[in-house]
Amino acid sequence: MKNKIQLNRILMLAAVYGVAISASAQSINLWRGDATKSDWSDPYKWKLKHVPMGEESVHFRSPHAVVVVNSTVELDNGMMLYGQDLFLQGNGNINMWSPIEHKRTVNIPASSTGHANLTISDNLSLNGQIALAAKSFGNSATKGSVTLKDHATVSGKLTIGNNGVGSGQIFIRDQSVYRIQGLDLKTLAKKGGVSELHIMGGTVHIDVKTNPFEAFLEDSSRKIIIGDDGQLTINSALSIQHKKNIISKMISEKRISAAQGCELMTPIFHRDMIFMQARISVDPHSTPALLANIQNAAETKSSPIPTATDAPKSNAGAQTSRLESLLKDMKSTESNRAVSSTRTNDESGAPETKDTAAPLAGYIVFFSAALFLLRPAKSE
Repeated sequence: MKNKIQLNRILMLAAVYGVAISASAQSINLWRGDATKSDWSDPYKWKLKHVPMGEESVHFRSPHAVVVVNSTVELDNGMMLYGQDLFLQGNGNINMWSPIEHKRTVNIPASSTGHANLTISDNLSLNGQIALAAKSFGNSATKGSVTLKDHATVSGKLTIGNNGVGSGQIFIRDQSVYRIQGLDLKTLAKKGGVSELHIMGGTVHIDVKTNPFEAFLEDSSRKIIIGDDGQLTINSALSIQHKKNIISKMISEKRISAAQGCELMTPIFHRDMIFMQARISVDPHSTPALLANIQNAAETKSSPIPTATDAPKSNAGAQTSRLESLLKDMKSTESNRAVSSTRTNDESGAPETKDTAAPLAGYIVFFSAALFLLRPAKSE
């Protein structure tokens, strides 16, 4: 009897354990698409025969996958990228609104070793934390990259590296926008870590609650590279002089630099923001000259823009005065010409004849000048 009771307990525990394992397995929904375009909403492209829902975690393990998202996707348990290349396209939204921070994260790559790339294109938007090589477990071979193309947008916290190692690179191109709402950079140059933000196009907004400059100045592995089509805006409530000093330090220590073939332009300092760009240059100016320009830069304030109705009034007045002057000159010219013609006829005794060529030429000149002066003026 005693042995029978113990056997029943063992069977009950085994059943509970089996249910737990089954529930754990059910929480992972694996994408089974390939490099051909497949719709996220296609239930047969998912291992569980339905789109991810509830507490399910989305896993991408195929080497190359192209997924089209044209709807709003809500994820409560994040995305894990174990493969090599994942392309997300479409006009939809991927939202990760889990109250637990680590569950609203895209882990790239999710494995302890490997190299994975995520590309977001078209008009697709992604709202959530992006973690590049954040699970490296002490292995510096882990690498990850994210590329924004076309009009794609990403909003959320950016995390790169773990324990000083790992490599993460962000590439912004075209008209895409990346709003960084939190920075967590943990790479160290002495351990082979890399954190790079390449702004080749589009706009990057760094809007964090803490000081965004300290994260980059802490180690030389963390850099921002700006191309000629890229724009960087940093929200900061520091004083204007403090902003100048800290931007100069970041440039001097090569935390902010221009892409190859470009040079940094003098930043624009607003009360609550810093605006930076670069331009193509064959002979870029020296760093000391740029630093001097930064210190001499004044705070840029909004100035009144002249309205379109003001400029035509002044131009019309100028045109009217010039036209009146021309008319006076034309009248005096015609009067002198008539007097000269009368004197010539009186002296020669010849009968008076009408010269039609001279008045015709005068009218042509007059109307040509009038049309020229009354042409639409270009607004300055």
